[in-house]
Amino acid sequence: MYLSDYHFHTRCSTDSRAALEEQAQAAIRAGVKEICVTDHWNLLDQQGNRLPTVYDWGPSLEQWRRDRDRWPGQLEIRLGVEVGNGVLDPAAVDASLDIPELDFVIGSLHSQSAAAGGRGIFTVAHECVRKEDGVAILDDYMDMLEELVRTRGWDVLGHVIYPLRYIPAEYGLDLHPWWDRLAEAFRAVIAQGKGIELNTSCGATVEQWRDVLALYRDLGGEVLTLGADAHQPKFMAAAFPQALELIRETGFRYLCVYRRREPLFCKI
Repeated sequence: MYLSDYHFHTRCSTDSRAALEEQAQAAIRAGVKEICVTDHWNLLDQQGNRLPTVYDWGPSLEQWRRDRDRWPGQLEIRLGVEVGNGVLDPAAVDASLDIPELDFVIGSLHSQSAAAGGRGIFTVAHECVRKEDGVAILDDYMDMLEELVRTRGWDVLGHVIYPLRYIPAEYGLDLHPWWDRLAEAFRAVIAQGKGIELNTSCGATVEQWRDVLALYRDLGGEVLTLGADAHQPKFMAAAFPQALELIRETGFRYLCVYRRREPLFCKI
């Protein structure tokens, strides 16, 4: 099959030191045929401070142009970006995404809403001291997800189970209390011809996706990408064999890659 990793980071993200060359070589070793570099562009930092609403494409374009043709016949390298909390300024996001080289955009929610203070979900979740704190994070997250699906600046929704990475596991929380709202968000995704991703979180989350994938598929969802969210080469394509098995079990026949923000379907 034509295996692709459509979510990973390089040193163009503030939380990675990896060169694109290193990530590409790791992808080849893992048997991946196509990758899309999706470095972070967040509109809020972990403390809730506003960040620039104009993205500097210079560093990303420089490394992509340097490395994109280095492994002909072995690896296809496409240019993407992961936009965090684009709901804060959808018009500015759309303007910065208007470049001809861009193939793919992940729309993610890494922070609380502005109304809730805008701090990073990673930070707030680690401060939880009771189950109700986790519920409040998920309530706010679902509010933002409903906003995000009404904007244009994304092609797939990034890691929709994101808060569950960091909310203490002993609270036993999942997205089922918000299932009807998640279903409505997925219907909006499908109606727009867009998609979601299965994000293995460097190999830490696979089975946690089962019910989410099944819901999306049952609603008619077909556009699906796969990504490891690797910030280091050792995590490229992490847990992909297990993820592919789950994808097949939940009824998907294809994974998608992108060309100029349009999905292409690759048979699994």
